[in-house]
Amino acid sequence: MTENNLSEGEMRRALGLDPAPPKQAQSQSKPAACYTLVELSVRKDGGPPLRFEHRSRSISTLAAQLEAEKAARAKGYEVWVLLDIRQISE
Repeated sequence: MTENNLSEGEMRRALGLDPAPPKQAQSQSKPAACYTLVELSVRKDGGPPLRFEHRSRSISTLAAQLEAEKAARAKGYEVWVLLDIRQISE
């Protein structure tokens, strides 16, 4: 008869009972920046039109537009017209 001289650790690895070796930390890069850019034409007290830009984390263009209009009003601007709305992913 042949006698196996396996250590306890080798036997555990063979049976799949040994916990997996710790994984090395992977270098994590920043996730891609995705946002909706809303550009509005606004006025303050009937003055000349100004361009107001707002970045929203919403993927809904309507929600982003409403959020931008609310932000413009909070800064004392009167929203005149929506100039542009586009989704940006870097």
